Amino acid sequence: MKLHKILVMATLLVVLLLAGCSSLDDAVVQAKKVVPGDWQVVHTQQVQSEASIVFYINNSELGAGLFKKDGFGWKWLGSGIGSLVTYPEGLSWRYAELGDKGTKVYLYYGFISNPGIEKVEVRTTWKEVAQAQIIEYGDERIWYALISKSQVPSVDATITGYGENGKILYLFDRPKES
Repeated sequence: MKLHKILVMATLLVVLLLAGCSSLDDAVVQAKKVVPGDWQVVHTQQVQSEASIVFYINNSELGAGLFKKDGFGWKWLGSGIGSLVTYPEGLSWRYAELGDKGTKVYLYYGFISNPGIEKVEVRTTWKEVAQAQIIEYGDERIWYALISKSQVPSVDATITGYGENGKILYLFDRPKES
C-alpha cells in the first residue's frame, strides 16, 4: 500500500512537471530529470496526430514512453520498461500498453541480437499481422511493432524473426489453448 502511494505521488509529480512543455524535445528533457537512471533517447516515432513514442536505453534496458500534445503543450503519459523475454535466443521483446483514455498505444518492442534477422513480424491472437520497424542505434538493433488493440496475455502473440529469403531465424509461439 505504501509503495502504491509513492508511485501515485511520483506519477503526479511527473505529470505536473511535464504539463505544458512547448515541444516534444522539451518534454523529453523534462522527463529525463525525473526518471531515475542515465537513459539515452534512441528513436522518436509519431504514432497518432498528436502523440509520439520515445524509445530509450538505460544501460542494457530498453523502454518506451508515450507523449501527447494537447492545448497546454506536450505531456508524458507514461512509459513501459521491464524485463525482456529473451527466449529463444536471437531476439528479445516485451509488450506495453501506453497512454490514457483518449490516447492508447499497444506495442511490442525489443532488441535484435541475431545479425541475420532482417524482418520481424508479430501475429496477434485475432490474426492481425504487424510488421516491425527496425532501428539502428550504434551497435544496437531495436525493433517495434504497433498493434490495433490490447493483446492479453501478451505471450499469446507469435513473434517471428526472418532472415534472408524468408528463412525463420527466431520464433516465439507459445502453444495456445483450443
